Amino acid sequence: MSRLYGIPHVVVGENQTFMGAEDRLRSAGVKVEVLQDATCVDLMNTFINEHPELWNEDIGE
Repeated sequence: MSRLYGIPHVVVGENQTFMGAEDRLRSAGVKVEVLQDATCVDLMNTFINEHPELWNEDIGE
């Protein structure tokens, strides 16, 4: 896997609600920081609770 557009560094606000492809990015040489920022976690949890149909549609559950 090559880096898309040569992006060397990705910052993820949180990955508690949904784990992305962080390991895949790292294996391609991308520096990945996962902050586990409380505001990001709260935003995602609020969205999931208020719009479960959209979340389940997007995530495929």
